[in-house]
This record gives sequence, C-alpha cells and structure tokens, in this order.
Amino acid sequence: MVASRTATTTTDSGRELSPSERWFWIIDRISPANCVGRVRVHGRLTTEQLERATAVVLAEYPLLRMGVVDTGDGHPRAEPLAEPRIPLRQFSCDENDAWQRHIDTEMITPIEVSAGFARLADIAYAPGASDEYHDLVLTISHIIVDGRSLMTVLRKIIEYAVRDEIEPVASRPSVAPSDDLIPVAARGFWRYVYTTMFDQAAALALRPRRLRGKVPVALPDRLTRAIYRKVPAEPLAELADDCRRAGVTVHGVLASAVARAIGAAAGSTGGIAGIGSPVDFRGLLEPQPDTDELGNYAPVLTAFVRYGAGVSPWQAARSVNRQLSRGVRQRRHLATVAGMRFGTPRTVHTGTRIVEMVDRRAPWNVSVTNLGRADFPEEIGGQRLSGVTVAATNSCVSALTVAIVTAHEEMRIAFCYVDGVLTAAQAAHFADRVIAELVSRSAA
Repeated sequence: MVASRTATTTTDSGRELSPSERWFWIIDRISPANCVGRVRVHGRLTTEQLERATAVVLAEYPLLRMGVVDTGDGHPRAEPLAEPRIPLRQFSCDENDAWQRHIDTEMITPIEVSAGFARLADIAYAPGASDEYHDLVLTISHIIVDGRSLMTVLRKIIEYAVRDEIEPVASRPSVAPSDDLIPVAARGFWRYVYTTMFDQAAALALRPRRLRGKVPVALPDRLTRAIYRKVPAEPLAELADDCRRAGVTVHGVLASAVARAIGAAAGSTGGIAGIGSPVDFRGLLEPQPDTDELGNYAPVLTAFVRYGAGVSPWQAARSVNRQLSRGVRQRRHLATVAGMRFGTPRTVHTGTRIVEMVDRRAPWNVSVTNLGRADFPEEIGGQRLSGVTVAATNSCVSALTVAIVTAHEEMRIAFCYVDGVLTAAQAAHFADRVIAELVSRSAA
C-alpha cells in the first residue's frame, strides 16, 4: 500500500533558465546533452510499480514537472507542464547485455525538453520466471542535472517501486540554480576572465595532447557510443589501499591512466594531456543545497597531466591532486559558473559559433567524471541491486567522457566516445589500457 503524498503547486512557478542551464540547452539543440544511469534489480517489477514510483518522484521534484519554453528572445524558460510525466518504455530481452545497446540509443536520442526532462526504460529478463531481473535505465537532460543528481532520482525510483509502503512525499520548495548560489567573494567579471585565461595560457605554454580522430566530425554529427569495463572488488580494494599508501586519490590515478591512454592513442611516448575533472561544489554554495537536490553542481576544473617513461602513475596522480586542490582553493570552479552570465550566448545561432570555438581551443577534450561511491544499498525491499553504471553524451565539445561510479564493492567505467573520433575497436583498446594501468600498477 502506498501512503498518501502531497504535491503543492505553489512551488511550480516558472523561471528563466540560468546561464549555465541555457548553455546546456544550446548544446542540446546542436547534439543531445543526456545523462544516463542504469541499475539491475534482481526480482519482479511491474508496470504499476514503476508508474507509481515515477509519480512520487514527480510529486517530489518541481524541476521534473517542468519543460523548456523557447521564448524566441534569448530567454528560454522552465515552465510547469499541464500533465507532467516520465515516459516509461518496457520490453523484454534474452541477451544479458541488452542494456548497453539501449544506453547507446539513449545517448543519441534527444529528449524533447519542451515536454519534460526525463524518461525511463525497463528491460526485463526472464519475466515471470523465478530468476527474473530488470535493468532500469534512466535518462535525464544535462540541462537540469549532473551525474550525482541523476543517480539520486534513479535510486528513489527503485525505492518507491519496490517498497510496500512509502512515507508521504511533499513537493520540495523550488531551489535556485547553482549560478545564483555562488558566494559573493567568488563572483565578478575579472575573476571569470582570470579563470578563463588561466587554462588558455597554461595550454599555450604546455601544448597538451587532445584526443583526435583521423577525420574531423562536425558538431551536429557527433554521436556518443560507449564501451564498458569494471574493476571487481578485490583489485578495487588493492587499488584503494595502494592509493592510501601513496597519498593520492583514486581519481588522480584514474586521470593518470587516461592521460597515458591519450598519449598512446596519439602515438606519443611522452608529453602532457589535458584532462577535465568535474568537481562537486555543493558544499561551497550559499545556501548549501540538500544532498538529494537536483541541479548541475559539478563544474569542470582542468589538470595538465604529464605522461611518459620517466613519469610514474603516482607522480602523475599527485600532480592531478595538487592542480585540482589549487583550483578548489582559488575557487576557479565557482568563478566559472558565476561568470557564465558574462559568456553564455543568448541564441542557438551565436551559441553554435561559440561551441565551435570552444571545441577548437579548449585545452582538453577528454573528461574523467568520477562520481565516487554511489548511495545505492545492496538490497531494497528484499530485492538485490547490482551493476550501477553512469554514462553521458559528449555534448559536442569533447571527444571522450570517462564516466565512473563505484557501488556494491565494484567500480564500473563507461568510456563514452564520439563515433568517428574513435572507432569501437579503438575505444575498446583505450579502455583496456586504462584498466590495465589501474590493476597492474606498483606503488612507489
């Protein structure tokens, strides 16, 4: 039995998209800007359970009850929908990895954001049998969420679907976008200029490697595919122990491994690779959003990672950690988001030109998006969970997103590449190099 829930309408007032939201809206008009999460539920799931769960999530989050209205004047708005819903697609399949092909479909299929920001797919295996299980694949537009927010919604859908009873869920009060929560000390035009020019100046001096294909792929033609790998419990525990002994983070080692793979893909035996790392800044915002709030709270900081025979993975990891820590201390990620009101274009036409410029001049086109440990219990309502995975499109200004999430004592990595910049075989080789780096390094 589902307990009653309350959804007020007083918080459902529309608002103009913030500059950072408008940036992703413009990108999405050029090429899909989608975030995708997947988890496997071992047990029975029905249409009624999933529709109930999406209804509760809609009741809780005002943003999910909205869609984008293109006003035509450069001020697109998020407005409440008359009949908000999260479309549910269900199908059965005999192939255990059908979810991988479905995520590829999700990443190349735009979300019609005028009608809502999310959609859900339920892939059933052996429906009706004693060993029935399901892959739930949730896709939400990057306009309104980052990877952690996506995982929050996916976890709640499962909780609301499989529990016999649900506590009353009230609609959350509307929360301002992250742009409006930047502390005053991190705002200002000149801070934004400094932050923007810092990476450009460093790139001019260091000449970092970027991932390049043999033939350029036009922005509207950039479709994201993915190759999946995982680090099981035992080697993951060994990696974490080695990182603690070396005084570095797992993220630093991940970035080091990706930098080496970029060099190998370029046929380079040594050099520097530019790596983008989204950094969660919820804790620095004023007021600080709830950990379960939806939004984009992970702007990118750049690290320039040296690789080659004379550079150990631990040296490279320490460099990554130092660069990211310095960027956080200097609040460069805050200044970047606060300054988007100075740099975000008003129209898709001018936005396309700026996206093309960013694509040409950005000091990196590979990001390492590490969500860390996801808040997914081993079991909910008597049903076991496994296979937590996150993936993302490249939003047409990058060539590869290495998306990582750790849950249930294993790390899953999606190598989300632009088809044409890499082939499937090249992406698989790239992924295998990174995994080999992670599981075969020796502490120094």
